[in-house]
Amino acid sequence: MTKPAHRTQKDTIVRSLKRELWILFILIALAIVLDTVWLNTQWTVAKSFAIGALLGFVTHLVFASFMFKHNGYRARQHIVTQLYRGQMVKWLLTVVGFAAIFIMVKPLSAPALFFGFIVMQLSHSLLLWQRH
Repeated sequence: MTKPAHRTQKDTIVRSLKRELWILFILIALAIVLDTVWLNTQWTVAKSFAIGALLGFVTHLVFASFMFKHNGYRARQHIVTQLYRGQMVKWLLTVVGFAAIFIMVKPLSAPALFFGFIVMQLSHSLLLWQRH
């Protein structure tokens, strides 16, 4: 016999997001120190990295807020609908966020921006994987 899937508890996800927020702060601090001490690029790399990491965190936060509007067996259709809506809003926010960053932020280091975003995606995945 198979076992039913474990329920995802809201407090567990909130705890993961808080850990991810700490990772965000630590990464930004490391980027500032690295940029100040070693690269000396007038904070262009640190700023770009921080903006990319922040965009990654905000998209996770928005998705999580969509996911926990409904809960319980009776709300299963609403939960699935919110899953799709949350994912669409997350992708839209990511695309619009990158477009706005490239248009509005000057000077910008594109590799640092994408690296910050990717690091936050990986940290999010690792934190969720660690939980199981």
